[in-house]
Amino acid sequence: MGNMAGPTVRRSQLGKALRQLREDARVSRPDAAAAIRCSTSRMAHVEGGRNVLGYTELIVLARDLYGVDAAMLATLEELRAEASTRGWWSQYGLPDWLAGYIGLEHDAESVRCLELELIPGLLQTEQYARMLYTLRGHLSTKEMDRRVAARMQRQDRLVGANPLQLIAIVSEAALYRCARYAPVAAAQLQQLADRALWPNVELRVLPFDLGLHVGMSGPFSLLSFPELLLDDAAYQEYAVGGHVIEDGSIVSQLDTLFNKLRSQTLGDDESLALIAEFVRHIN
Repeated sequence: MGNMAGPTVRRSQLGKALRQLREDARVSRPDAAAAIRCSTSRMAHVEGGRNVLGYTELIVLARDLYGVDAAMLATLEELRAEASTRGWWSQYGLPDWLAGYIGLEHDAESVRCLELELIPGLLQTEQYARMLYTLRGHLSTKEMDRRVAARMQRQDRLVGANPLQLIAIVSEAALYRCARYAPVAAAQLQQLADRALWPNVELRVLPFDLGLHVGMSGPFSLLSFPELLLDDAAYQEYAVGGHVIEDGSIVSQLDTLFNKLRSQTLGDDESLALIAEFVRHIN
């Protein structure tokens, strides 16, 4: 199997497999929970991919209760071991809501994001990211350093052998606000123009001329995963937190909304030309 996916995907795969095995064995969730002396809610979290079993718990459930053979048990244990690893983001002491999103982003095949006021996190310079946290003013210097470092490391997903596919819709307002903030403007807008030329990055500007539009209620991201390892998910962030959305009907609505907005953006070349115009005015 190998380490082709990170712990977030592996937890989900293991949870789905254990649920299927339990149902095939006609064992109720409360009975399964009782077998390993845990609560029914914890068992639900395991099967939902939020928690990971210990090795002994896996043996009790899979071999003793569900009756799997040695080969299947070995496969499940490999999944369990990979699901138990700590992602690189765990070293930064991030809040759960942010660490949870980064875990999904790390395992995603593609991310589509809408940003209205900000440059997308995966395209930010270090100076721009730091300025955003400074303006918010509620983080200590040490916390700010960790958040900025984590944001920069997230951008590693855009390069390498299997880079993340990024489609970013950015409101012209975000470009205008950035251009008006001299300490970070030139470097940030130039980086935006450079990365828009990467083969795995599509950057589209939502122009002021559009007027009112369907995305005005707020920014969001949509994540898709390789080989259907996980269902598509969405993410919304706000001033003091964020949350992952797994409800398929809501994700589908956001998908429709994103596609409509994308059809209303400037084209690739027009978007680049507009960014270049901002850069020229700064210089």
